[in-house]
Amino acid sequence: MKKILIIIIFLILIVPKNILASSITLVKVGNNYYDNLQDAINAATSSDIINLITNIETENTLNINKSININLNGKTISAKEKVFLIEGGSLHLSGTGIIKETNPNYGAIMIKGSKDKNDINYSTLKVDAGITLEGWSGIFITHNNGLSYGVLVNTEATIISKKDANGITGAGIYINGTIKDSQNSPIININNKSIINSQGTGLYQAGYATTNIDGANITGLESAISIKSGILNIKSGTFTCIGPDFTPTTSNNNGINPSGATLQIESNNNYKGNIKLNITGGTFTSKNSHVIYEYTEKGSTSKIEDIKISNGTYKSPKNIFSLSDSLENNHKNFISGGRYNQNIEEYLTYDYSLSKIDDMYVVTKSTMKEEMLKQTNRSNTIKLIIYILILILLSLTIYQNKTKLLKVIKFSKHNWHYIKNNIKW
Repeated sequence: MKKILIIIIFLILIVPKNILASSITLVKVGNNYYDNLQDAINAATSSDIINLITNIETENTLNINKSININLNGKTISAKEKVFLIEGGSLHLSGTGIIKETNPNYGAIMIKGSKDKNDINYSTLKVDAGITLEGWSGIFITHNNGLSYGVLVNTEATIISKKDANGITGAGIYINGTIKDSQNSPIININNKSIINSQGTGLYQAGYATTNIDGANITGLESAISIKSGILNIKSGTFTCIGPDFTPTTSNNNGINPSGATLQIESNNNYKGNIKLNITGGTFTSKNSHVIYEYTEKGSTSKIEDIKISNGTYKSPKNIFSLSDSLENNHKNFISGGRYNQNIEEYLTYDYSLSKIDDMYVVTKSTMKEEMLKQTNRSNTIKLIIYILILILLSLTIYQNKTKLLKVIKFSKHNWHYIKNNIKW
């Protein structure tokens, strides 16, 4: 018995502490092990990768204020609410795994920008495909005393947005509406492996930001995308609203009311506005309402500065577009491409027309207008050639008669001198 005890004591003394600790630790950073993820974050450098060994449930929000890389290794990090807060730092999530609010209330990842408009890339987030973000929102961009400079998000995550304890719906990606400065405003890139499923709206862009969507799959119960401010560029993807039709709806100064539309645009004086929408591709479907529903706060005018649709497929059981009079008066002809399950000829730009192919209306260049333009160009070209020929002939005529003209001038000059000298005035 004494020999066994001596051997155990000996092993305890000679085995490295980091290996002995690995049986109870949660994360590994290089050759070091930690039983607390925040301690690992505090100790890590920008070149380190924090590797999860087990699932982690933290009581407090994990703060990121420097460059941090975490490989979830198929594990889950959960907290009651606000699992991560990025402020003045950078977080890269890789591998596979889940970041989860167990009591959905804010977001799996909160991002707070700077109060200094000169801080570029102050708070940044990169989420690789294979990561799931689950909460009231997946990514929540909040304000810093009404400001949020230097925020950059690149995501390929799967995002699941759930209701809070009171049944209030959130958004897959949420941009707080108090963010109003367009300079160095948040930039959100939702890339082609992204999937967003929301019991509310997939993307809620209340504050001023620039969102670029390329290939994402976004589904919402109340809308796929809702926007009140900023720039929205959609290159490709699938955008679907599956909920009931709630139109017409009213403006909301604290959130957004459900519509059932794929893309819901609210012009509201309490928000920055300055909305610019550019769609160059994608599939847009509303199961029960409009594809694009744009409306204004009572007594307000449309906050859309520019709207362009040059491609994409659009389907809905109601009118594809339901737009305010203010928008139609200023930007009515905004379509130059795409496929529609209804006649949208009134919204076409000047040199485009519709062709019915099967059950879809397809936008094409207007051949009649093109031919008229070609004829006008041909006519102008012929006129230009005639003018040039006339000038050439005049030049030749003048050249050939140069001698005669000189003689006439000389004769006239001689006669003038004769008259001048011989006639008394």
